[in-house]
Amino acid sequence: MNPTPTPTPTPTPTQTPNLMAFSSALKLSSLLRLSPFPLRLPRTSPDHLRFLSSRRPVKTTPVQAHARRRDDVAASALQDGNGSVIGVKDSNNNSNDGGGRVVLTELHKEATEAYMAYAMSVLLGRALPDVRDGLKPVHRRILFAMHELGLSSKKPFKKCARVVGEVLGKFHPHGDNAVYDSLVRMAQDFSLRCPLIQGHGNFGSIDADPPAAMRYTECKLEELAEAMLLADIEQDTVDFVPNFDNSQKEPSLLPARLPTLLLNGSSGIAVGMATNIPPHNLGELVDVLCVLIHNPEATVQELLEYMPGPDFPTGGLLMGNLGILEAYRTGRGRVVVRGKTDIELLDSKTKRTAIIIKEIPYQTNKATLVEKIAELVESKSLDGISDIRDESDRTGMRVVIELKRGSDPLIVLNNLYRLTSLQSTFSCNMVGILNGQPKQMGLKELLQAFIDFRCSVVERRARHKLSHAQERRHIVEGILIGFGNLDGVIRIIRESSSNSIASASLRNEFNLSEKQAEALLDISLRRLTLRESGNFEAESKSLTEQISKLEELLSSRKNILELIEQEAIELKNKFASPRRSVLEDTDDGQLEDIDVIPNEEMLLALSEKGYLKRMKPSTFNLQNRGTIGKSVGKLRVNDSMSDFLVCRAHDHVLYFSDKGIVYSARAYKIPECSRTAAGTPLVQILSLSDGERITSIIPVSEFAEEQFLLMLTMQGYIKRVPLNSFSSIRSTGIIAIQLVPGDELKWVRLCTNDDFVAMASHNGMVILSLCSKIRTLGRNTRGAVAMRLKEGDRMASVDIIPAALWNNLETVSKFPHSSAKGSGPWLLFISESGFGKRVPLSSFRMSPLNRVGLIGYKFAAEDRLAAVFVVGFSLEEDGESDEQVVLVSQSGTVNRIKVRDISIQSRYARGVILMRLDHTGKIQSASLISATDCEAEEVLAIAQG
Repeated sequence: MNPTPTPTPTPTPTQTPNLMAFSSALKLSSLLRLSPFPLRLPRTSPDHLRFLSSRRPVKTTPVQAHARRRDDVAASALQDGNGSVIGVKDSNNNSNDGGGRVVLTELHKEATEAYMAYAMSVLLGRALPDVRDGLKPVHRRILFAMHELGLSSKKPFKKCARVVGEVLGKFHPHGDNAVYDSLVRMAQDFSLRCPLIQGHGNFGSIDADPPAAMRYTECKLEELAEAMLLADIEQDTVDFVPNFDNSQKEPSLLPARLPTLLLNGSSGIAVGMATNIPPHNLGELVDVLCVLIHNPEATVQELLEYMPGPDFPTGGLLMGNLGILEAYRTGRGRVVVRGKTDIELLDSKTKRTAIIIKEIPYQTNKATLVEKIAELVESKSLDGISDIRDESDRTGMRVVIELKRGSDPLIVLNNLYRLTSLQSTFSCNMVGILNGQPKQMGLKELLQAFIDFRCSVVERRARHKLSHAQERRHIVEGILIGFGNLDGVIRIIRESSSNSIASASLRNEFNLSEKQAEALLDISLRRLTLRESGNFEAESKSLTEQISKLEELLSSRKNILELIEQEAIELKNKFASPRRSVLEDTDDGQLEDIDVIPNEEMLLALSEKGYLKRMKPSTFNLQNRGTIGKSVGKLRVNDSMSDFLVCRAHDHVLYFSDKGIVYSARAYKIPECSRTAAGTPLVQILSLSDGERITSIIPVSEFAEEQFLLMLTMQGYIKRVPLNSFSSIRSTGIIAIQLVPGDELKWVRLCTNDDFVAMASHNGMVILSLCSKIRTLGRNTRGAVAMRLKEGDRMASVDIIPAALWNNLETVSKFPHSSAKGSGPWLLFISESGFGKRVPLSSFRMSPLNRVGLIGYKFAAEDRLAAVFVVGFSLEEDGESDEQVVLVSQSGTVNRIKVRDISIQSRYARGVILMRLDHTGKIQSASLISATDCEAEEVLAIAQG
């Protein structure tokens, strides 16, 4: 709520010489102007400057004071050791020479005391609410003035100008705009969770439209404000203090029945501190209040079960509860609030969608939000939006954001959260006035302070009622004595010559008090009937019961707490409403780059010298076998392609180096390049050491427990490591495998216990084995020998055979010469000279590790194996493979061909030409792509080329 400025009171003639409050940045010229006496500076060094002030007015003439002051300045040119300015204060002196008593004080101390007094005045009188009734002075005065005017919820409306005038004239001598703005805010259902004033007319909107002038609008109290804040104000529940001119009394507090500070929240900026308290749900607030009454030792976590978080009047989504828990525990925390949205399908044919904003965060300007979205779309900072419309009306909020065809609604929505105020942070700073001092408090401390205050209110109300009941019973008892001796009373009154004599005679005759005698004299004749006597007897009995209950209530704090709980539950049953803000426990609402990046498929190309680039799958269109291919882009001098793979933007990409170190980075962090670009050096993405090369890249979507990484070195050492061992990799990398001198890590593949592995050497020797036969080791180990290599031979490639796609491998191994040689799956061999072939997997038998293996490829002179893949698990209707292979030459030329176009041959055949390498060097790397993964891109690429 907006703090109300307090005007500086005009000093009286006796107060004029006193120093006013001033800041520490006060200039010397200002000091001289504040001095109550004419001051002439001596013609000496600046060190002799003094600030002169007077505690009390001097009783000499101005001329004498002027002369004496001039002499005093010359005589008291004193200065302390640290260069502080010293104030000289005069007091009255009875000596004839007019001399005065000099009091030395340091200027910075005087400034500090005066400034602190000013700061406390702002804190207590304007900016901060009281913890007990949750109101600032201006709001308290407005509600009390309306109560005094009789503007109850059942009475007609009255002009706001009438209320503002009442407040200004009697209680709050400040600007009328400040009072009217506070009144308007208490009537806005989008500003307060439970409005305290019922408005009639234009009281503003959530679009920050200003309210109409006070002469047009009307108001009266809400029923909740009467029941919660003003119900017991006439029963001596709170102290009344004089108003600003001591002409009337105003309440220092209102007897609140609920913690209004938490119900409607508060905000204000004071001197050196501020407050920002969120609103809460009334029903939940009563529940948590009852819990604390029954169990004062309840923890904050236990209280959160009944009041899980703030409940903003504009609704929204509260992201996570860590900030809420911190705010409730310490009084300071951050709550992330998102607007509530839906995704609607506009056109089922074109599949165009729209994001519908139904609620926005608290204190967010809807019109400004829509303008901000439009600006971002126009400046190309926000993609995927085609139109924005505000269709809000009296039934509710509805902002329609139409998306372009093909746009991902979740990505656009995350961008809206990140770039606009559709997601905002409410910084809780729960500071209030407690015992005359500002204090930051947590939820439990705030509630306990209210309970203590409410106990005081109930006790004062009970004592007030008890006093009145006892006084009334005393009078009724005297009246009943008079009714019992009616003839004597009438006789005494008839014989008395005056009222005073009759009163004295009654007191003496029937032993009555003065009040009882006066009450008997005030009774009219018509009330001397027998029926009236019965009424007085019934009243006496009722008063006796009431006094007994009040005395019982005051005898125990437990009884008082039970009454507080009962009154709070009554308010809950009458005024509670469903929660508007929804709590989301999924995350803390903090958006990262991954939340606004589509999880699209991409191609990664890595060169031998460590240049990496990201491209779209449609960059390379489909070609026929035996063609030259399309270049993957420019390469550095003496550089060649090393690896080429397919992944998605959100994948964790694990980079394994030749030294056995693994690094990790998200795929989307790789800069996207065109086909002709050279790429980004890996040293700009990873913390590589000198001479370290990346030899294998593994994209990982999820670190599953049942998956492993199979590692194979150039010298034939192999091992398996659980994939979750690499879920947390520091920026400098971690050890993946221990290497013997001269060895390097070359291949890393994903596998499970049920999968199979196919390994091949440069000379074309092949070993098939179960992955479960390979030992599972830790990261900092070397592994076992995979293949017994002949002299000059090295490992060439490795691939994984999924168990789900070949469940009968043992049967095939028993019949290696079966008639199903032409059917898949196959081993696809690719040589460095661009030749390739498919060999049925049934042509190979299972063998243990550390063996020579079977011949898989019969090479010509100076040719070696470049890669081997298991293909044929993804088949078309005719039983042929629908996979594609991407070949990359040393010069960077890329050829993408269908696997089905590669002929099926025996283990000893040479193969067919896959790619002509007349001027492009040898085959550097090969990658396998499933055609179904990028079917849409294929159609587009074929249509274009």
